[in-house]
Amino acid sequence: MLLWDWKAGFSGRGARSFKVHIEQETIEDCNVPLEIAAIKTLLGQQQDSIEENGELITIAGAKIFELEPVINKIEEEFPIVKNKLRAYCKQTLDSFSDELDDMARADRDKWDCVHESGKMSELIDKVSEENATLKEKIKTQKSALIKQKIALKEEKDANKQLKSDVASMMRRLVAVEEVVHPAMCEAAEQKLGELGV
Repeated sequence: MLLWDWKAGFSGRGARSFKVHIEQETIEDCNVPLEIAAIKTLLGQQQDSIEENGELITIAGAKIFELEPVINKIEEEFPIVKNKLRAYCKQTLDSFSDELDDMARADRDKWDCVHESGKMSELIDKVSEENATLKEKIKTQKSALIKQKIALKEEKDANKQLKSDVASMMRRLVAVEEVVHPAMCEAAEQKLGELGV
């Protein structure tokens, strides 16, 4: 009965194997010492594994013990480092933002200059147009003055011709009056003198 309970404590495979053997053989035919030796071998292997695991656990514990102060120091210094890193990042971002503002201001000044130069260009164009208009007016007035000068010259020539014609008529009149009346001749000569003929 004890032997039955001992073999029933194995795995399902062992139990099935035992049931097959019990049907084919008697209990006395089973090789019990070999099974016991196999069990001892397995137990020895498990013990070796336990010892190896124990060594690994010991080594891991020693490493943890060595690293624990380092971890504690990191935990203590992390807030300081974090604050320094945050301050550095903020300073860098602020500096970059200032550079962007300076660039934007420079661009704005440049565009203002361009805009002002555009206004100046418009003013120059306006003055040029006014000068062109003034030149055209001067040209027109000059042309009118030339025409007026020509007209004055023609009028002066006409007056000169008229004066010459009058003088010629007066001479003829004098010649006639010399014959007709001497007193009238004297008056005619006086008149011619006044006319500068």
